[in-house]
Amino acid sequence: MLYVFVRALRSAYRRQARRYGLAGGETGMVTSVQRFGGAVNVHLHFHTLVLDGVFVREPDGTLRFHPTAPPTDDDVRRVVARVRRRLERLGLAGATIGDEDADPLAEESAALASLSRAAILGRAALGQRAGRGPERVGADPDAPWVERHVPLHAHDGGFDLHAAVHIEAGDRERLERLCQYLCRPPLGQGRLKRLRDGRIGVSLQRPWADGTTHLVFTPIELLQRLVPLVPRPRINLLLYHGVLAPNAPWRREVVARAESEASAVEPCPRSPPADEERAEAKPDRARPKYRAWADLMRRAFEADVLSCPRCGGRMTVLATIEDPAVIQRILTHLGLSVEAGGALPATRGSP
Repeated sequence: MLYVFVRALRSAYRRQARRYGLAGGETGMVTSVQRFGGAVNVHLHFHTLVLDGVFVREPDGTLRFHPTAPPTDDDVRRVVARVRRRLERLGLAGATIGDEDADPLAEESAALASLSRAAILGRAALGQRAGRGPERVGADPDAPWVERHVPLHAHDGGFDLHAAVHIEAGDRERLERLCQYLCRPPLGQGRLKRLRDGRIGVSLQRPWADGTTHLVFTPIELLQRLVPLVPRPRINLLLYHGVLAPNAPWRREVVARAESEASAVEPCPRSPPADEERAEAKPDRARPKYRAWADLMRRAFEADVLSCPRCGGRMTVLATIEDPAVIQRILTHLGLSVEAGGALPATRGSP
């Protein structure tokens, strides 16, 4: 389905470029596959960042980016219609969806398939409340259905496309915030609250049309919702397309290498050449840049792991210990718990 969607977007940009006399243009995209909805339910959908234009090879050999006109409501509707028609020809839409015989997950794990089906429907799969949805706080059963007109949004045969989010070129801060939103986890701890009766209240990111602001689960029901949201092993949820694809011929020219970030990059350790003749015969090749683990932690989680919690100075990595027995001996000697990191109860006498 993602392949069909990306092809439809690529064709739309290439057609618009040809109308301006730009032949052979190519755009690029990055897709984050999200498997969850705001109600802690299974809701598979794609968030795709699209370069709003095409790259074209100029007569002098240089690669130049040509911005395209902003999309219109008709453009969005045409893309959705093209996706629907293509999926129908492939037999992936309509009556074939919901065919239990074609579900490979049911053959691999009937229990996981049952949890997934219940999470898609927003119901409990096990226990006394099996088949029922969570309790809603603030819901009005008599609330009327609200129809809203959203710009650059199209719906056709169960397929939706929303294209109203636009970021100006050079606005790196807003682009980073958007990428953090696309790659966010299914549920944040700030949305959870343990109630007095032991149940868990989950706040919605925005109220529903009927006024619902919170959903209430039993601990087992919440676990039933979380289990299907765990990504399957060896499945990539971040994909690159077009000129941004890993093996794209133009990728090296398109992807910029920021020289200002050189200070945050640690060079790869290497031993000097055995002799000068070998060094002259094989000149040093530029090694790919990479970020240090501490820089990744600071960038992804805004946590400066090398800042001393006592004095605020910079700490230095001395060694990495991976042997569980050695780790347990060190933590025990320091009076720290292996499980929680807290202090162990005093069981020894004074030295």
